[in-house]
Amino acid sequence: MKGGESVSDTKIPGLISLILGILVILFPVFSVFTLSVLTGVAVLFVAIWLFLLGSGTWKVNRGAGVLYILLGVLGVIVAATIAGNVALFSFLAAFWIYITGIILIIAGITALFSREHRAGRAAAISVVVLGFIYIILGIFVSNPVFLAFLIGLSLVIDGIGLLMY
Repeated sequence: MKGGESVSDTKIPGLISLILGILVILFPVFSVFTLSVLTGVAVLFVAIWLFLLGSGTWKVNRGAGVLYILLGVLGVIVAATIAGNVALFSFLAAFWIYITGIILIIAGITALFSREHRAGRAAAISVVVLGFIYIILGIFVSNPVFLAFLIGLSLVIDGIGLLMY
């Protein structure tokens, strides 16, 4: 740990990330409307995760903190736009897969360069890999529930990495 950081600086975001990831994994999908709402919620969870990472990273690396926060703002905008909007969700479904995968990859790469501890870097690499898997499987998967599962899994893995710090 760097000077001035306390254990709670990584434990609280790790626990929140873990809880948000589990929630994303457990949400069932009953209709296209529900799917659009859940997609918005999943993106909102990723945005919350990015805001938490940005605020925690700010003290150590302002550039990474700014990038996390900007990605969080983008996530909130996407979440607010997609949630409950069936027509827009259907139209943007193909782009959604790629955007989310790219956000996961960028967030993972940012974490890789901004974290000093081994568990945090391993978690960052996992998030990058899951982002690529998200994009690759998104091409072939007709069930978006699996893709929400990957977002949840990314949050769970990063939460565990932060809790192990």
